[in-house]
Amino acid sequence: MNLKERILAVLHHQEPDFVPCVYQEGHIPTGSLLRELRNKGLALCLQPEVVWSEIPNVSVESRVEGRTTYRTYHTPAGKVRDIVTSTSLGIGLRTTWTIEHMIKSVQDYDVVEFILKETIYHYDPEPFLEAQHWLGDDGIVRANVAVSPLQQMLITYLGLERFSIDMYRHPKEFNELYEIIKEKAEEYYKIVSDSPAEVVASWENIDGVMTSPRLFEKYCLPFYNKMGHVLHKKGKIYLVHFDGRLNCLKNLIRQADIDVVESFTPPPIGDLPLREARALWGKKIVIWTNIPQTILLLGANETGKFTRELLRSAAPGDNFILGIMEMVPPHSEDGLRAAIETVVQYGRYPVSPC
Repeated sequence: MNLKERILAVLHHQEPDFVPCVYQEGHIPTGSLLRELRNKGLALCLQPEVVWSEIPNVSVESRVEGRTTYRTYHTPAGKVRDIVTSTSLGIGLRTTWTIEHMIKSVQDYDVVEFILKETIYHYDPEPFLEAQHWLGDDGIVRANVAVSPLQQMLITYLGLERFSIDMYRHPKEFNELYEIIKEKAEEYYKIVSDSPAEVVASWENIDGVMTSPRLFEKYCLPFYNKMGHVLHKKGKIYLVHFDGRLNCLKNLIRQADIDVVESFTPPPIGDLPLREARALWGKKIVIWTNIPQTILLLGANETGKFTRELLRSAAPGDNFILGIMEMVPPHSEDGLRAAIETVVQYGRYPVSPC
């Protein structure tokens, strides 16, 4: 099997020749080590957008100071601001996060609702088709969809503190915004469902400590089930990025109409052992497991042991993909090399549990 066939075999619940090992574009620095690892069978995952958006009646004023971007959104309903900053890992990789969210008071809800209602989505499959053409059989191309409404509220618009306060003190505004975000997300999903992508991915960043079982059951589960139905009618594979602590959500995840839990993070960073998740979710959910940064930093011996134990836990290797799905830190070359070499040595299907 080539690398693409290997990944698709697992996603279609078939037997691969080897456990696929995949890295996300931009998460490993380009250079001789990456070339070496790809020559050993490390596959690439690309994720271009098939939808772009515009907001005709909103003007955005942007100012950059160093690594921080200040954006003010001017609308007929008023204005809001967010602040996004970034940091460099010193190896050509950069990560960004929001340090000031749009909604800072209850008065900001009307402005954000206006922005959302005015947003227009446009379908453009060309970036996806170009990525598919250039990648060939060296990996897989997935299409992005909008993050679920609750996660958008938590991550993009409110932040944890405001989210927690407004859910109880301003439930009317909180739930009205949720419904608008949900309507726009459903529109986004329907557009992507008509794309040429076979695999559709949402960057949920779910963590059971942040998104409790009560919130997951009330908001997330109905959304996943509705959108899963939309995507499955068009023959799509529904992949969600659940990279946090999932032990308290494990039974609810089993009820979700999703196909792949991607960036599953086992202990000691996560709190749900791979073996337990596989036993609970069975053949229904493919577990795309991430090797955490902190493990790679421990060096070749510890990373090799950790990777070997993952393979044992996943034996015989069906419904399982191994991944490097977060940015690798500096000084992790030995660990990264050991992870891939362990898969080469022990990852042939069927994997031995011993």
